[in-house]
Amino acid sequence: MLNRPAFNPDKFRQLLPRNNFRFQFFPEIDSTNLEAKRYLRANLPEELVLVADLQTSGKGRQGRIWQAPPASGLLCTLAFPLELPLEKAFLYTASLGLAVIEAAQQLTSTQLQLKWPNDLLRGGRKVGGILAELEQINGKYWLVLGFGLNISIAEADFASAGIADKAANLTPPVQPPTPREEFLAAILQNFAKYRQRLPTQASSIQQAWSAALVTLGQRVQVWRDEQVFLEGEALWVDEDGALVVQDDGGQQQRIQAGDVSVRLPDGRYSA
Repeated sequence: MLNRPAFNPDKFRQLLPRNNFRFQFFPEIDSTNLEAKRYLRANLPEELVLVADLQTSGKGRQGRIWQAPPASGLLCTLAFPLELPLEKAFLYTASLGLAVIEAAQQLTSTQLQLKWPNDLLRGGRKVGGILAELEQINGKYWLVLGFGLNISIAEADFASAGIADKAANLTPPVQPPTPREEFLAAILQNFAKYRQRLPTQASSIQQAWSAALVTLGQRVQVWRDEQVFLEGEALWVDEDGALVVQDDGGQQQRIQAGDVSVRLPDGRYSA
Protein backbone atom coordinates (compact mmCIF):
# COMPACT_ATOMS: atom_id res chain seq x y z
CA MET A 1 0.00 0.00 0.00
CA LEU A 2 1.43 3.36 -1.07
CA ASN A 3 1.63 6.07 1.57
CA ARG A 4 -0.51 8.97 0.39
CA PRO A 5 -0.79 11.61 3.14
CA ALA A 6 -3.20 14.46 2.53
CA PHE A 7 -1.69 17.74 1.38
CA ASN A 8 -0.79 19.81 4.44
CA PRO A 9 -1.66 23.49 3.85
CA ASP A 10 0.07 24.65 7.05
CA LYS A 11 3.30 22.94 6.10
CA PHE A 12 3.15 24.52 2.65
CA ARG A 13 2.57 27.99 4.11
CA GLN A 14 5.62 27.54 6.36
CA LEU A 15 7.74 26.76 3.31
CA LEU A 16 6.58 29.94 1.56
CA PRO A 17 5.91 32.38 4.41
CA ARG A 18 6.17 35.44 2.13
CA ASN A 19 4.06 35.46 -1.00
CA ASN A 20 1.71 37.67 -2.96
CA PHE A 21 -0.97 35.15 -3.84
CA ARG A 22 -4.16 33.78 -2.33
CA PHE A 23 -3.71 30.11 -1.46
CA GLN A 24 -6.55 27.62 -1.08
CA PHE A 25 -6.56 23.85 -0.56
CA PHE A 26 -9.47 21.56 -1.42
CA PRO A 27 -9.67 17.94 -0.25
CA GLU A 28 -11.97 17.42 -3.25
CA ILE A 29 -13.13 19.69 -6.05
CA ASP A 30 -14.38 19.41 -9.60
CA SER A 31 -11.35 21.20 -11.05
CA THR A 32 -8.86 23.73 -9.74
CA ASN A 33 -8.87 25.43 -13.15
CA LEU A 34 -12.65 25.76 -13.02
CA GLU A 35 -12.47 27.13 -9.49
CA ALA A 36 -9.85 29.70 -10.51
CA LYS A 37 -12.07 30.88 -13.37
CA ARG A 38 -15.10 31.07 -11.08
CA TYR A 39 -13.10 33.18 -8.66
CA LEU A 40 -11.89 35.54 -11.37
CA ARG A 41 -15.34 35.85 -12.93
CA ALA A 42 -16.74 36.84 -9.53
CA ASN A 43 -14.70 40.02 -10.05
CA LEU A 44 -12.19 39.09 -7.36
CA PRO A 45 -9.01 39.31 -9.38
CA GLU A 46 -5.97 38.44 -7.32
CA GLU A 47 -3.17 35.99 -7.89
CA LEU A 48 -4.18 32.46 -6.95
CA VAL A 49 -2.57 29.15 -6.05
CA LEU A 50 -5.19 26.42 -5.73
CA VAL A 51 -4.36 22.83 -4.75
CA ALA A 52 -6.58 19.75 -4.52
CA ASP A 53 -6.11 16.18 -3.33
CA LEU A 54 -8.81 14.95 -5.69
CA GLN A 55 -10.38 16.38 -8.83
CA THR A 56 -13.65 14.90 -10.04
CA SER A 57 -13.71 16.80 -13.36
CA GLY A 58 -10.06 17.53 -14.01
CA LYS A 59 -9.02 17.74 -17.62
CA GLY A 60 -5.95 17.97 -19.80
CA ARG A 61 -5.46 19.20 -23.34
CA GLN A 62 -8.07 18.43 -26.01
CA GLY A 63 -10.65 18.13 -23.21
CA ARG A 64 -9.31 14.79 -22.00
CA ILE A 65 -10.21 13.66 -18.49
CA TRP A 66 -7.45 13.84 -15.86
CA GLN A 67 -8.05 11.32 -13.09
CA ALA A 68 -5.90 10.00 -10.27
CA PRO A 69 -6.47 8.35 -6.86
CA PRO A 70 -6.86 10.79 -3.95
CA ALA A 71 -3.61 12.41 -2.77
CA SER A 72 -1.59 10.55 -5.43
CA GLY A 73 -0.66 13.58 -7.47
CA LEU A 74 0.16 17.25 -7.25
CA LEU A 75 -2.90 18.99 -8.68
CA CYS A 76 -2.52 22.74 -8.81
CA THR A 77 -3.68 25.85 -10.64
CA LEU A 78 -1.99 29.24 -10.74
CA ALA A 79 -3.84 32.36 -11.86
CA PHE A 80 -2.20 35.72 -12.53
CA PRO A 81 -2.46 38.70 -14.89
CA LEU A 82 -0.82 38.35 -18.28
CA GLU A 83 2.17 40.68 -18.50
CA LEU A 84 3.49 39.61 -21.90
CA PRO A 85 1.77 40.16 -25.27
CA LEU A 86 -0.92 37.57 -25.97
CA GLU A 87 1.15 35.82 -28.65
CA LYS A 88 3.90 35.25 -26.10
CA ALA A 89 1.66 33.71 -23.43
CA PHE A 90 3.12 30.27 -24.26
CA LEU A 91 6.31 31.38 -22.49
CA TYR A 92 4.53 31.09 -19.13
CA THR A 93 3.76 27.44 -19.87
CA ALA A 94 7.36 26.99 -20.99
CA SER A 95 8.62 28.64 -17.80
CA LEU A 96 6.44 26.46 -15.61
CA GLY A 97 7.78 23.35 -17.36
CA LEU A 98 11.34 24.50 -16.72
CA ALA A 99 10.48 25.28 -13.09
CA VAL A 100 9.18 21.72 -12.59
CA ILE A 101 12.31 20.24 -14.18
CA GLU A 102 14.51 22.30 -11.87
CA ALA A 103 12.50 21.36 -8.79
CA ALA A 104 12.76 17.67 -9.64
CA GLN A 105 16.51 18.00 -10.04
CA GLN A 106 16.88 20.00 -6.84
CA LEU A 107 14.83 17.69 -4.62
CA THR A 108 15.24 14.24 -6.16
CA SER A 109 18.09 14.39 -8.71
CA THR A 110 15.52 13.08 -11.21
CA GLN A 111 16.01 14.31 -14.76
CA LEU A 112 12.76 15.11 -16.52
CA GLN A 113 12.25 16.10 -20.13
CA LEU A 114 9.71 18.34 -21.82
CA LYS A 115 7.65 17.25 -24.80
CA TRP A 116 6.10 19.95 -26.96
CA PRO A 117 3.92 21.65 -26.11
CA ASN A 118 3.23 20.96 -22.43
CA ASP A 119 4.05 17.43 -21.24
CA LEU A 120 6.66 16.30 -18.73
CA LEU A 121 8.35 12.95 -19.29
CA ARG A 122 10.67 10.62 -17.43
CA GLY A 123 12.31 8.03 -19.65
CA GLY A 124 9.70 8.54 -22.36
CA ARG A 125 6.76 8.04 -19.97
CA LYS A 126 4.47 10.92 -19.10
CA VAL A 127 4.62 12.13 -15.51
CA GLY A 128 2.58 15.30 -15.87
CA GLY A 129 1.12 18.00 -18.03
CA ILE A 130 0.22 21.67 -18.07
CA LEU A 131 -3.03 23.27 -19.23
CA ALA A 132 -3.14 27.02 -19.94
CA GLU A 133 -6.42 28.90 -20.30
CA LEU A 134 -7.09 32.61 -20.72
CA GLU A 135 -9.72 34.70 -18.96
CA GLN A 136 -10.49 38.34 -19.73
CA ILE A 137 -11.41 40.28 -16.60
CA ASN A 138 -12.23 44.00 -16.81
CA GLY A 139 -10.47 44.23 -20.16
CA LYS A 140 -7.31 42.53 -18.92
CA TYR A 141 -6.16 39.01 -19.69
CA TRP A 142 -5.47 36.60 -16.86
CA LEU A 143 -3.72 33.29 -17.31
CA VAL A 144 -5.13 30.21 -15.60
CA LEU A 145 -2.24 27.76 -15.56
CA GLY A 146 -3.09 24.31 -14.27
CA PHE A 147 -0.72 21.40 -13.87
CA GLY A 148 -0.91 17.84 -12.67
CA LEU A 149 2.02 15.62 -11.70
CA ASN A 150 1.98 11.91 -10.86
CA ILE A 151 3.57 11.46 -7.44
CA SER A 152 2.49 8.14 -5.91
CA ILE A 153 0.28 6.27 -8.37
CA ALA A 154 0.64 2.48 -8.17
CA GLU A 155 1.94 0.62 -11.21
CA ALA A 156 -1.23 -1.49 -10.97
CA ASP A 157 -3.28 1.70 -11.51
CA PHE A 158 -1.31 2.54 -14.63
CA ALA A 159 -1.75 -1.03 -15.87
CA SER A 160 -5.50 -1.08 -15.22
CA ALA A 161 -5.83 2.13 -17.19
CA GLY A 162 -3.88 0.58 -20.08
CA ILE A 163 -1.04 3.10 -19.86
CA ALA A 164 1.67 1.13 -18.04
CA ASP A 165 4.15 1.80 -20.86
CA LYS A 166 3.14 5.43 -21.30
CA ALA A 167 2.79 6.93 -17.80
CA ALA A 168 4.94 6.99 -14.67
CA ASN A 169 5.44 8.78 -11.38
CA LEU A 170 7.78 11.72 -11.18
CA THR A 171 10.40 9.65 -9.35
CA PRO A 172 11.41 6.02 -10.00
CA PRO A 173 9.95 3.35 -7.68
CA VAL A 174 13.28 3.02 -5.86
CA GLN A 175 12.97 6.61 -4.63
CA PRO A 176 10.44 7.63 -1.98
CA PRO A 177 8.10 10.35 -3.24
CA THR A 178 9.05 13.90 -2.28
CA PRO A 179 6.39 15.50 -0.04
CA ARG A 180 4.06 17.45 -2.28
CA GLU A 181 4.26 20.56 -0.11
CA GLU A 182 8.04 20.75 -0.63
CA PHE A 183 7.77 20.07 -4.31
CA LEU A 184 5.12 22.73 -4.88
CA ALA A 185 7.11 25.31 -2.89
CA ALA A 186 10.20 24.62 -5.02
CA ILE A 187 8.19 24.86 -8.25
CA LEU A 188 6.67 28.20 -7.25
CA GLN A 189 10.02 29.63 -6.18
CA ASN A 190 11.56 28.64 -9.51
CA PHE A 191 8.57 29.90 -11.48
CA ALA A 192 8.67 33.28 -9.71
CA LYS A 193 12.26 33.72 -10.91
CA TYR A 194 11.21 33.02 -14.49
CA ARG A 195 8.31 35.48 -14.26
CA GLN A 196 10.71 38.18 -13.11
CA ARG A 197 12.97 37.51 -16.08
CA LEU A 198 10.32 37.17 -18.79
CA PRO A 199 9.75 40.88 -19.58
CA THR A 200 13.43 41.44 -20.40
CA GLN A 201 14.83 37.95 -21.10
CA ALA A 202 12.06 36.22 -23.02
CA SER A 203 14.36 35.04 -25.82
CA SER A 204 16.82 33.37 -23.44
CA ILE A 205 13.97 31.58 -21.65
CA GLN A 206 12.58 30.38 -24.97
CA GLN A 207 16.05 29.06 -25.84
CA ALA A 208 16.21 27.19 -22.52
CA TRP A 209 12.77 25.72 -23.20
CA SER A 210 13.80 24.65 -26.71
CA ALA A 211 16.94 23.02 -25.30
CA ALA A 212 14.82 21.02 -22.84
CA LEU A 213 12.40 19.74 -25.50
CA VAL A 214 13.02 16.07 -26.18
CA THR A 215 10.82 16.59 -29.26
CA LEU A 216 13.36 18.49 -31.35
CA GLY A 217 15.58 16.59 -33.74
CA GLN A 218 13.40 13.49 -33.37
CA ARG A 219 10.97 11.67 -35.59
CA VAL A 220 7.46 12.49 -34.39
CA GLN A 221 3.84 11.74 -35.02
CA VAL A 222 1.39 14.64 -34.73
CA TRP A 223 -2.12 13.66 -33.68
CA ARG A 224 -5.43 15.41 -34.15
CA ASP A 225 -8.85 13.97 -33.39
CA GLU A 226 -7.21 10.72 -32.24
CA GLN A 227 -5.52 10.20 -35.62
CA VAL A 228 -1.99 10.73 -36.94
CA PHE A 229 -2.16 13.48 -39.53
CA LEU A 230 1.55 14.21 -39.88
CA GLU A 231 4.75 12.24 -39.43
CA GLY A 232 8.27 13.57 -39.85
CA GLU A 233 11.17 15.25 -38.09
CA ALA A 234 10.61 18.00 -35.52
CA LEU A 235 13.04 20.77 -36.44
CA TRP A 236 12.52 23.72 -34.09
CA VAL A 237 9.96 25.92 -32.34
CA ASP A 238 9.45 29.36 -33.82
CA GLU A 239 9.16 32.73 -32.11
CA ASP A 240 5.49 32.11 -31.29
CA GLY A 241 6.06 28.65 -29.84
CA ALA A 242 4.78 26.69 -32.86
CA LEU A 243 6.50 23.41 -33.74
CA VAL A 244 8.04 23.17 -37.20
CA VAL A 245 7.94 19.61 -38.60
CA GLN A 246 9.45 18.46 -41.88
CA ASP A 247 7.39 15.67 -43.42
CA ASP A 248 8.76 12.78 -45.47
CA GLY A 249 8.28 14.78 -48.65
CA GLY A 250 10.59 17.52 -47.42
CA GLN A 251 7.81 20.02 -46.74
CA GLN A 252 7.92 22.01 -43.52
CA GLN A 253 4.69 22.44 -41.60
CA ARG A 254 4.03 24.77 -38.69
CA ILE A 255 2.04 23.10 -35.91
CA GLN A 256 0.30 25.40 -33.43
CA ALA A 257 -1.89 22.78 -31.76
CA GLY A 258 -1.97 19.02 -31.54
CA ASP A 259 -0.57 16.10 -29.60
CA VAL A 260 2.92 14.95 -30.49
CA SER A 261 4.48 11.51 -29.90
CA VAL A 262 8.26 11.13 -30.10
CA ARG A 263 9.85 7.96 -31.42
CA LEU A 264 12.06 6.46 -28.72
CA PRO A 265 15.30 4.51 -29.29
CA ASP A 266 13.43 1.19 -28.98
CA GLY A 267 11.09 2.18 -31.81
CA ARG A 268 7.97 2.84 -29.74
CA TYR A 269 6.46 6.29 -29.44
CA SER A 270 6.21 8.31 -26.24
CA ALA A 271 2.93 9.16 -24.57
